[in-house]
Amino acid sequence: MVLSRGFRHGLFGRWFAATVAGACALGAASEAHAQDTTFSLDRLRIGGAPDDGIGVWRPEMADEPRIYGQLALGLSWNPFRIEHHIEDENQRQAVAAVSGAPVRQQLTAYMGLGFEVWKRLGVNVMFPLTLVQTGNPTNVAGVPAASDAVDVAPVAPGDMRFEARGVIVRTTNGFFKLGANAAIWAPSGNDKSFTGDKGVSGDLGLATELDWKDFILTFDTGFHLRPESGVNDFVVGHEWNYGVAGFLPFRDDMIRLGLSVFGSVQMTGDDAAKVETSPIEWMAEARFALEKKKQLWLNGFGGSRMTPGYAPDFRTGIAFGGWVNLIDKEPPSPKKEKKFDTFNDKLDTDKDGYPDHMDLCPTEPEDGKPPFPTDGCPAESDRDGDGIPDYRDKCPDEKEDFDGVDDKDGCPEDDADKDGIGDAKDDCPKEPGEPSTEKGKNGCPKFIRRIEGSTEIQVLKKVEFEFGKATLRPDSFPILDEVYKLLVANPEIKLLSIEGHTDNVGSDQGNLLLSKNRAKSCLDYLIKKGVASSRLSSEGFGEGKPIETNDTAEGRAKNRRTEFHIRDQAIPGVESGTSPTGPVPGQ
Repeated sequence: MVLSRGFRHGLFGRWFAATVAGACALGAASEAHAQDTTFSLDRLRIGGAPDDGIGVWRPEMADEPRIYGQLALGLSWNPFRIEHHIEDENQRQAVAAVSGAPVRQQLTAYMGLGFEVWKRLGVNVMFPLTLVQTGNPTNVAGVPAASDAVDVAPVAPGDMRFEARGVIVRTTNGFFKLGANAAIWAPSGNDKSFTGDKGVSGDLGLATELDWKDFILTFDTGFHLRPESGVNDFVVGHEWNYGVAGFLPFRDDMIRLGLSVFGSVQMTGDDAAKVETSPIEWMAEARFALEKKKQLWLNGFGGSRMTPGYAPDFRTGIAFGGWVNLIDKEPPSPKKEKKFDTFNDKLDTDKDGYPDHMDLCPTEPEDGKPPFPTDGCPAESDRDGDGIPDYRDKCPDEKEDFDGVDDKDGCPEDDADKDGIGDAKDDCPKEPGEPSTEKGKNGCPKFIRRIEGSTEIQVLKKVEFEFGKATLRPDSFPILDEVYKLLVANPEIKLLSIEGHTDNVGSDQGNLLLSKNRAKSCLDYLIKKGVASSRLSSEGFGEGKPIETNDTAEGRAKNRRTEFHIRDQAIPGVESGTSPTGPVPGQ
C-alpha cells in the first residue's frame, strides 16, 4: 500500500502506517521495500552555447549562423544529505548511525548540441548521463521517517533538455542585451535513482546583460514547472531559478575568467521556501580559447554550496566545446586545372619562345629585361632608369630619389609638403609645419598627426565649440588650418570624413543633431579655405560611440570630440591627377 506523504506526516497517519506495517510483519520476518520514485537532483544547468558561462546563460548570439557542441564532465560531492530527507533530529541521528548520505558522489557527462541564426535565435539540446554514482539506503528499519527505499544506480541517464532562446533587445553598441528562453525536459532520466523527474517539466525565463567590454555582468531568472516528487520528508515541486555572473575577458577574449552565483527557491507544496529546497551555489570558472579564431575552447570550473539546501558540498569539472559557421564566408579558391593543347603550345606569333596562350604580348617579342623578364612582353620605356616606366613617370628624365616620400611618382622631392623645410631635415615631410629645434618635431604640425598605417588623422588639441552650439571657437581655427594644409600637401587624399561625437548629457536626438551640426561647421570652414567639397564629408554620431565612460567628467570631456578619417586615397604621387610642381586641382 502506498500512502500520501501528507497523510503519513500526521499523527493518525503515522499510527495507521505503523499498524499496517505490523500486520504485514505477521506474515514475514522482513519484507523488501519497493523502490520509490525520486527526482532530478542535479541543479547545474550547463548552457553549452559558445558564449555561455557554466551556470548562467547569456543573451549573446553570433553575427553569422553557426552550429556548436560541447562535452562537459562535472563531479559533485554530497549533493543530497541525510538532513534533507529526514526532518526529525532524533530520527536523523538514528539514520546516520547505520547509513550515510543518500547520494554521495555524482560524476555526470553533459553532452550538448545547438545552432544560432539571424543574430537573435538559438536552439540547443542537452543530454546528461551520470557515469558514476554512489550513495546509501534511504530506508532504515525502526525509523518511521526513513521508510522510502531508493537504490542508487551506479550509471543512469538524465532528463534531456530542449531549449530555444531569443535576443529581444540589443543596443547598437552591444552594451545592453535582453533575451528570453523556453525549455522542455523530456523524462528520459532514471526517476528511481535521482537523475530524472517522473514526467515532463518546463522552464520559461529571461536574461539580461551589461557589457563594458572589459567586464560583463549577466543575470538570468525563470520559473521551472516540474512534477511533485520526493523521498521521505523531502518533496520537490515548481521552483523559481536565478543566477548572476561577472566575466573578465583578457587578451581579446582568448582568456575569460568568471564568477557566478545561482540557485532556486521552491514555490509550491509543504516544502515551499524552505532552506532544504532552496539551494544556492557559487562557481568560479576559467575559459581558454584553443586557437586564434576562438572556435575551440576549454573551460575549467569549481565551486560549492552557500546554504544547507540540496546542493553539493563541492562541485568541479571541465568542459570542451567548439563551433563552425553554417555558411562559409571565405570558401577555398578553386583548384587550378592544367590543360594541355598541343596545337596552342606550338602557336607563337612573335617567335619569342612563349606560346600565344601564355604570352601577355603575343605580337611583341620578349626582350628578357627586368622587371618581368618572362611575361612575354618587352620592358617598358624608362628613360631615366629609375624603375618607373615613362608612362607612369611624372619626371621621365629625372630619377626618383626613393627617400620614402612619394616614391611612386618618379620625381625626386626636396620639400614635398612645401613648408620651407627640406625633406632631409623635415621630421614630417608630408605634413606642413613650422621649424622646431625639438627632436622629432622639426617641420611637423602642432595640433594634428597623421598616424602611419592608419586612416585616422589624430587631433592633438580638441576642436572647441561654443557651449551647446555648433559655432567654432577662434582657438579651433589653427587646428583646422593645419588640416587644410595637410590636404593641400597630399592631393592623393580623395575623401576626408569629419565625424562629430558628444557625451550622454541631454537627449539622444539633441546630441545626434548637435554632433552633425558641429561636424558640418568644420566642413564649411575647410571649404571656405579652398578645399573642394567633393573631397569632404561630415557625419555625427551623437553619444553612440563613446571612447570613455560617461560616468565621470573626465570621461565625458573625452567623448565630446571631432575626428578626421581618410575614407579614400590614391597611391601617393601617382593617381592624384596632379604634377608635383603644378597647382592642385580642386583646392
